[in-house]
Amino acid sequence: MKYSFLVAIREYIENVKTRGFWVGILLFPVLIAASFQVPRLLDKYAKPTRDFCVIDPSGGFVKVIDAALEAAYAKQLKAAQDEWAAKQKKSGDSKGEFKPPHRNFRRVELPDGVQAASVDDTVRNLRPWLKGDKKLEVEGKPEELFALVLLPPLEISIAHKTEFWCSNLADTDLSNLIERALKEELRNREFLARGVDRKEFERINKIEVEFDRKDPKKAEGEEKVSQAEEVRQWAPVGFVYMLFVGIMTVAQMLLSSTIEEKSNRIVEVLLSSVTPWELMLGKLMGVALVGITMLAAWLASLYGVLSFYSGGEGKSGNIAVILLNLVISPGLLLPFVCYFLLGYLLYSSMLLAVGSTCNTLKDAQNFMGPVMTVLMVPLFTMIPVAKDPNGILAHVISWVPLFTPFAMMNRMAGDPPVWEVAGTFALLVVSVVFTVWFSGRIFHNGILRTGQPPKLLEFLKLAKKG
Repeated sequence: MKYSFLVAIREYIENVKTRGFWVGILLFPVLIAASFQVPRLLDKYAKPTRDFCVIDPSGGFVKVIDAALEAAYAKQLKAAQDEWAAKQKKSGDSKGEFKPPHRNFRRVELPDGVQAASVDDTVRNLRPWLKGDKKLEVEGKPEELFALVLLPPLEISIAHKTEFWCSNLADTDLSNLIERALKEELRNREFLARGVDRKEFERINKIEVEFDRKDPKKAEGEEKVSQAEEVRQWAPVGFVYMLFVGIMTVAQMLLSSTIEEKSNRIVEVLLSSVTPWELMLGKLMGVALVGITMLAAWLASLYGVLSFYSGGEGKSGNIAVILLNLVISPGLLLPFVCYFLLGYLLYSSMLLAVGSTCNTLKDAQNFMGPVMTVLMVPLFTMIPVAKDPNGILAHVISWVPLFTPFAMMNRMAGDPPVWEVAGTFALLVVSVVFTVWFSGRIFHNGILRTGQPPKLLEFLKLAKKG
């Protein structure tokens, strides 16, 4: 074992001194911080004002749309003022000037010369603006026409004949806003038409359902589900993704270093001083330390970023506090470390066996396809398992050793039965021991092999050799 430790130290130093390792370490906190800041900044600065036109032959609904736009902007303005006030309070600076946010939506008049005798002709004339071939003149600046809302005459039901012309099919915020406003207006008119008093239908419209979620597994009097518990239900998904990235990163790192040493004939020098078993165990331990270092740096940077944002106000601050508590929670952190180590040993030993029989990375890539296909299964099942952590799918894949680290990590928020946690963990440990032994046999007989890479059945022959 002495020589295995020496190989492990060498492997660790060789990997941690590479630029790619440190780029990955330093990039992670940037990505975490960006996940908090970028969506807000994009919505505040990068999202343009959406200009749209309305054709309303009856003239009875334009005011409804305008009122909905004003109400939406009032909420946007209030949120911006609250955020600004919180920053002023935190910094102690009362001299800063508040800058109102730009409007997300703006109704504009039809371009000159577009209005025709019939609505169909007007729409036809407006097509170059809707397709982006022509620009609108808005407040002295050329702007794109985002959409056209075409309302029917009063004699036709607006609920069935309203048209929304827009080439951007992904951004539905404007169409949803107008749809809600028109629905509310039509309902109000229907109330008035049936003789319902205005005050009465305003009272009815303000009726809301207070949906109080309760968890029957909790103690009596404490059944209410908090926001932290709702977030905790989905937190394992993030751990599973981190588990996947971590295992694949270090396993491929091990595969690449093995092939590189073999192609450069460095492995022959190493084998003059150590046995193949000692070399394999040393490489496994060394890269495992690299993986632990990488995960520790990720978790530390995650803790730092969340600690910074947890001091903020509003929704993002509350979410940061919840996530911070989850990151340091032993109920998630301890299983994450254990499943990472076992998953790493399971997959890296297989890739190490493949690397020992291949002379180039191109040869090894032919065997990577099946491994990557297997690893895709936990990613595809992440959401279904998170939604039903004790369902049939979760139970089945938990007992498949190749999927156990990901499936059981994903189920941690659902409090799986203790016997199942212990049983799947024991099966995973046995599978890891067998895989390391089996891969070690292949490594022992294939590390000095030259020529074409073996066929799939030839791996069994290599494992049987003495």
